[in-house]
Amino acid sequence: MIYACLRFLQEWHSPLTVLNFALLGLASGLTLAAALERSFTLAAIVATLAAGAGRIASLARNARLRPRSSLQSAIGIKHPRIAQKAQGAIAGSFNTREFFHGRGPRALRNVKWLAPLGAFVAPVAFLLVQLPLLAFVVQYGGLLAERWFFFAQANHPQNLYYQTVS
Repeated sequence: MIYACLRFLQEWHSPLTVLNFALLGLASGLTLAAALERSFTLAAIVATLAAGAGRIASLARNARLRPRSSLQSAIGIKHPRIAQKAQGAIAGSFNTREFFHGRGPRALRNVKWLAPLGAFVAPVAFLLVQLPLLAFVVQYGGLLAERWFFFAQANHPQNLYYQTVS
């Protein structure tokens, strides 16, 4: 997995990244299978719980990380006071569109807690009460939010520079 091999993105450089991708795929696939054939319900529940446990382990690991990058290391200038004055001529750049999510810390906190509810907790509850199609739909939305958070959470060095304009 390309994400796990990127050493400068500590949040991704972990065996948990590969494990989480595999477990999320297994859980969502089995939940869809349960929606089509009820005999997969127990397997979907077990896989979803395992995926949730893997994601919790990853979030706990990431919470303990200390950033290696600083604004100075992100752009290669050692001056203690650096301020970005503009982001470009007329519009945003590839960097601001692709590497920075554009949301504040509050949105990040909300998605951090809402994504697991949609990806893991609610689908298991819906599977337990025999609503597998609803479990799949809710899980799909939760996994989209979880993947958004996965990318937004990473402290990409260039985000340190592009996230604010003084």
